[in-house]
Formats: sequence, structure tokens, C-alpha cells
Amino acid sequence: MPPYDPRGRGNDAGAGGKRHRAVLLGVDTYEHLPPLLPVARSVQLMRQALTAGATGVLAPDDLIVPEGQLGHTAFRAALSEARDQAEGLLLVYFAGHGLVRSNGTDLHLMVSGSRVTQNREHPFVDAISWQHDVMGSLIHAKADWVVVILDCCYAGNALRDFTPDGEQNFAVLTAAEAGVEIPEGSPADGTPFTRELHRLLTDGIPGQPKVTFTGLVAAVREAMEPVRAVDEHRWLPDERRRGDDVVLSHASPANVPVTVPPATPPPIRQPPPAPAPARSGGRLRHRLKNRAFIRTAAVLLTALALAAAGGVYALTSGQAAACAPPTELRLLADPDALPTVQKAVDAYLQRPGGCRAVGITVYAGKGTDAVTAFRNSAVWQSPPATCPATGDCLRPQRDLGAQPDIWMPGASSSWERAKETGQQAATLDRLGPVAYSPLVLAVPGTVSLPAADQTGTPLSVIIGHLRAPQSQAALLRPDPEYTDAALLGTVALYTSLGGSGQSPAEIEQGMVQALSPSPSTAHDLMCALARGTNNALEDRAAVLVPEQTMARFNLGPADPGHPTCTSATLSKRIATYPSDLPMADLPFIHVMWKGADRHADERAQAVQDLYTWLTGPDAQKLFTGDGYRGVSEGHPATPGPGSLLTDPANSRAVHTDLVPSTAPDVSSTALDTTLQSYRQALGPGRVLYLLDSSSSMDGFWTGPGRAKDLLTRSLRSLGTKDEYGIWSVVEDGSAHHRELLAFGTHDRKAAEAKVAGATTVRQDARPDLALHEALAELRGRAKNGDRPQLIVFITDDEDSTGIPPAALTSLVQDAAAGARSRVVTVSLHSGGCTAVALNQRITAATGGRCLDPAVELATELPAEVAKTGTGDAE
Repeated sequence: MPPYDPRGRGNDAGAGGKRHRAVLLGVDTYEHLPPLLPVARSVQLMRQALTAGATGVLAPDDLIVPEGQLGHTAFRAALSEARDQAEGLLLVYFAGHGLVRSNGTDLHLMVSGSRVTQNREHPFVDAISWQHDVMGSLIHAKADWVVVILDCCYAGNALRDFTPDGEQNFAVLTAAEAGVEIPEGSPADGTPFTRELHRLLTDGIPGQPKVTFTGLVAAVREAMEPVRAVDEHRWLPDERRRGDDVVLSHASPANVPVTVPPATPPPIRQPPPAPAPARSGGRLRHRLKNRAFIRTAAVLLTALALAAAGGVYALTSGQAAACAPPTELRLLADPDALPTVQKAVDAYLQRPGGCRAVGITVYAGKGTDAVTAFRNSAVWQSPPATCPATGDCLRPQRDLGAQPDIWMPGASSSWERAKETGQQAATLDRLGPVAYSPLVLAVPGTVSLPAADQTGTPLSVIIGHLRAPQSQAALLRPDPEYTDAALLGTVALYTSLGGSGQSPAEIEQGMVQALSPSPSTAHDLMCALARGTNNALEDRAAVLVPEQTMARFNLGPADPGHPTCTSATLSKRIATYPSDLPMADLPFIHVMWKGADRHADERAQAVQDLYTWLTGPDAQKLFTGDGYRGVSEGHPATPGPGSLLTDPANSRAVHTDLVPSTAPDVSSTALDTTLQSYRQALGPGRVLYLLDSSSSMDGFWTGPGRAKDLLTRSLRSLGTKDEYGIWSVVEDGSAHHRELLAFGTHDRKAAEAKVAGATTVRQDARPDLALHEALAELRGRAKNGDRPQLIVFITDDEDSTGIPPAALTSLVQDAAAGARSRVVTVSLHSGGCTAVALNQRITAATGGRCLDPAVELATELPAEVAKTGTGDAE
């Protein structure tokens, strides 16, 4: 097929088509590393090439080019802005320092405040991780095509972590191969690699009517072949691509207009030159030898530059100004709160004034990881040198990042848990709440509930009304491992519904049936409902989320702050405030580490200053504008003008005139117990296969898409810790089945061999009685509903149609009693799910599903088994 063309029919934004974005991220000045002055010119060259009137594929308004020093926060904000806005082409360009670990892994892009330390576990501080920050962000892009260009040392190492999502069209072009350092070039001409890109994008490639990605790769490799990188390495750009091809310029030697070359930019004022040894190591030499850090040219050049200049240089509007290095803080936030916290911190850093006194890096991690890390904070400060062979060890710096100075979990309950005994190396001082958001059960406006349910009613009562025949609503909640709000909601769910006899496994299976896997955050859950594939679910799903999240998703497409993942058709939701759902209070916690005495007073003051500002009027407007309830004398404030909760979009959706009463405090023990129950509920499952082996199955027995093939395929959905067995359903004396594979854990190959050897039997079958026996088998293995359980019945329906009504009623009653096992029936006969009462009634009674040839059985059966098993189907 022809390459994707941003200026092609239907894609040209100027013709009302799709939005394109290019984010140009160049870092020419550093606080702790040598400057890279040619980068400024390289960014200019890329801007010219992409937006040239006759040949460029983008308009000037399509570009996002951060101004001033590019720090960690600004980098991520610009990348996220471009990702969220792009619909057609998304192009990401980076020029600056790049560094890797001694084994060539973990490429980091260095920004203005980045530092290199001698900590083997976390050598790069306040840097951008290619794997987590860049790829981790771009896999969520909605653009038709994503193109990344990296002009830095070790750029080729990025290709080791090239992990685009699904069928995403994605290409990466790197300045050199893995492990290669490259020279920086000159301030007047730019970096050598980008200079060649500019030439090819503006002049075109001989013999090609347009410059495509694949054509550009071949041409730039040819152009760079005579040039040598640092240490005389060959200079060969590298690439990875998924998808066909994409046009990056309309230039060709035949149609490029003759233009006057762009004037050389004015010289950039710079620190006095620093002496450097011959072949100084390219842009930044930082090698690891003998498993120890050897700080060579980078440290030498930095030290000499500072000594020669007599101070630290910060480039602002082309002028040099003497400023003391800012105090650097790191803030770890709850994933639900991250967007608003980041917005508030950005506003704090952008306040008018002279020299910047503080720099703040904001990041998020799984809530359970954060609590575990603080409980064992000594490991965070001094990670173990090695892990067991299983790889199962506590590594906070790997799982969360650098040690934070500030922690903002979603609720104070996490702070209480984190203070519990362990290998403590940190003191957690809770200064107070920054904002509040009650947990709500957000119900679609199309679902009818009694008026009394909106406030003060127990959660179990509301859910009972939602499950009534006239409502048939689904219940959803994000993953409680990730956010504090989801964990608090899960405690309430298990406590409330447990009183009516539902086990955690049954509760979780109900949610898995509706949406799997559970999204990580409340925002991700609402986005999942907004996708076109979930149109039926979005109108009937009641979700346990913070009030703040629901309020944002009630905004219309034209409203400021409307989430970009939603459409105009997403159902608005009304908040119910159950009496047993707590309030999330977003506490601000000062983290003080043992032994971190250097500049301790300055850091403590910087932390206090930030907290004071966050609880002041300017920041509170940002929080309430995003749907939070503000803080008034340490308590939730009633929403006022300017609050998202008082926006017309939420006029009937929330209660603003009174603050909902909070539920009783949730103990650390209750939270830990709930997490354990949740993990067990989603842990190894139990599956019992019933394979109709009567003689009528002969025509459905072997071959692609038939009984044995379908069963074998579904075994891939089971892991080594799942327990399962296989029965042949035939009359066998007093029993109504024969054991083909004993119940237990199995090697998959051995199980497949058992299935391959199975034969039909010249006997009839009694499926209802075999199902009674299967229910009893799994009921005897269940321990307080600790694990998900599933029965899969594969049949041609011949013996299912003659079951007496009384016998069928008895089976349904049995299935509904005691520990529940979900039943999935696989009818190999067309129309079996609508014509056979057994299939309809047993699956309805157990929350299961009937599958017949109207769906793709080879895909749907493994997916159903995957909801119980822990294999590789999903």
C-alpha cells in the first residue's frame, strides 16, 4: 500500500483533516553536564525542514518547541501534549546527551537538570528514561503514525526497548548504532546527523518523488558512511519500524525550488572554552569499567568549565546570568492525582521572579509498591547488590524511581501503612491534606435508582438495586494495586458484599467478565469505557472512582478540560455517596532520609514552601478547577465558583451543598487483608473441562476448530500454578464421567498429549448429571471462595436437548448454591446458544457464557479461560 502521507487526502489538517504534531526537544545547556551548543541550531534545522512551505509535511502551528531550559518536567509535559493532540502524524525529535548503563541497557536522555551519580542501581538522576518515559508514553498515542528521531550518543541502544503497542504504526531513527558515541558538531552548523537530515528533507532524494521514512534511512546511512564517530567507530544510523511507510517530506531534486540558504544564526553566548584532552569522548564520555564508575571527560570538562568561567552559566534569551544551582526536589504522587499535581507544580515553578530557587521532578508509581518501599526504606536507600535467581526481590529504585523528598499518596491510609515497622531509613512527616475527593459510585444517567440511594445508603444496597432485572448494570473499579482510591473502594466492596455471601473471587470474576484486565487508574477506566469497542458497557457500567474523575468525564467535548480520550457519546454519570465509602484526602508528606544531611535545611524549607503554596489560593484554584474539593482549616471545603463540581456539566451529578459524611477509618490490617484477598482472587485458578465424548461427537471430534483442537488451544490460557482437569462426559456405571486428566497442576505438553489420545465412546451422555458432579468437585476444592473457578463444557448438544425440565431446574439450583463456579458451554452446533435450554440457563445462573459457531470459537474460548487462568492468552 502507498506510504502514509500527512498531506494526503483526508489527512491534511488545513483541509479539515487530522491534527499532526511534532515536538522538538533539544537540550543545549546543562546544570551538571557539559553544554551541547550545536543543539540549538539542530532544532532550527528540523523546524525548517518540517515546515518548509513547498516541501514540509507540517504547518508551523503543528510544532511544539519548548523554550528556555528543558528540564524533566517540561520534557514530559511537551511529550504528553504532542501525544494527546496528534491524530495523524506524531513526530518526536530529541537532540542532547544520551547515556546508558555499563551493560548497554537503560538508555536515558539527559535534560537540563540531569546528573550522573556513582550509585550502581540508579546512576541517572532527573533524566528521561527511554523505556519508561518515552516508549511508555508513546504506546498510548492515538496518532496514525509515530516517528521518533534520536540524535544523541548511544541512540541505537533505544532499539533494544522498541515496544510499540499492538498494531501501532511506529518508527524510530537513531543517529548511530548501539554503543556508539558521536561528535557534537559546531554551533553554527548544528549536529552532523541532523544537518544531513535537514539536507535530505529539504533537497530530496534522487530518484524519489517524496522522502519517506525508509528512503530517508537509506539516504542518511549513505551520507554518513564516510564519516567516523568517536574512537573511529563507523557512523551508521539505525532504525526500527512497525508498519508500512510514512512520508516525511515532499521534496525531490526535480521540484525543490531554488532558495537562498538560511542565514547563519547569531552566535550564541557561551562560557569560556574549557580545555579538553584529544578525542574527549564525543558529547559525553561516561563509561563503566571493572564494574565501577570512572568519571572521565564529563566531570573533567564540567569542572574546568566552571573554574574557567568563575560560576555557573544559565542561558536565558541569549544572555548569561549568574544563578546559584536550584534545590532539586522529587515528588512521588498517586497515579490518580498525578495530572493535577503535575499541573500545580508546573505553575509553582513558572511563578515570576529572578533565578529559579527550586526544581521539582514529579513522578508516579503503583500505590502498593510505594507503601512496600517505605516500609523497607533502607532497601530504597541501599539496594541489594544481587537478586535471587527468581528475580523476586524488592527494588524500589527500579520499580518507582529515585528516593523522593515528598510523597503525595491518594489517601492518608497509605501513610499509616507505610509507617509500620521494617528496614526504616526515612521519616515520613505528614504536613496535612492538599485536597479532597470522596469516593463515589458513579452511575450512568440512563440507569434508574431510588432517590434515597444518592447519599447515605450502604454500598451493598445500591449494588443490589443496580443488579435488579430492570437495571442490569455492571460494576467496575480500577486495579487496587495502583491507586489508593481503588484500594479503599475494594475494602468497602469486599466488606459490604461479603455480608451477603459473595467471596472476593466472585466479586472480581464479575468485574473481569465485564472488562479485562482492570485499568490501572480511574482515568484509564473511564477512557476504556469511552472506546468504541465498549459502547454497550459504557451505558450500563457503574464505576467506583473518585468524585473528581467522574466530574471531569462529565464535561462535554467543547468544555475546557474535557478528557481527550472521550467522545460526545460517553454517558454522563451521577454520583452516589454510599455511607461506607471513605474520603480520599491527598496528604502532603515530607520524606527525610537518614544520612541526607547536606543542604538539609534548604531542602526542608523548599518542601515547606511548596506545601504552603499548594494549600494557598492560587494552587487551590487548580485543584478545585480539576474537580477536587479544596482544603479549609484542614477539612474539605464546600465547592464554590470556579470549581468543576459547580460546572453546569455536573449540576445534577454531584452534591455540592454538603460534604458527604466519611466512612469509618480503614485500618492497615484491613487494607493488607484486602490486598491479599484480591491477589488470591486473581491468582491461580481452577478449571474443569467436560468433554462430551459420546458417539454423536464423531463428526466434531478432530480437526481445526473442533472439540479436541478447541480444548488444546485453550490450555494456553492456563499457567503452571493453575489447577485443572479433563473429564470425558459419558455414562460409566454409577458415574456420569470418566477422568481423562486428573485434577491438579500440569505440564502443558503432557496435558495436550492426553487430549490428543482421547477417543469417543459408544455410549450416551447425561450432561446435567455430569455438571452436578463437576460442581461438587470444585465446591469441595474451594476454600472460602479463595480462587476463581470455571467449568468448560464442550458438546454437540445432542444429549442436552432431552433433559427433563425438573432435572434442568435442579441443576440450576445446584449451580447457584454454595461456592459459585462459572460455567462456559461451547456448542459445536450452529444456534446452540439460542436453541438449547441447558446452555442458556446454566450460563445465566453462574455468570458464565455460551459460545457457538456464531463467534470465533478458537479465539473466544481461550479468552474465557484466561479470565480464570494465568497463562498467556491475554
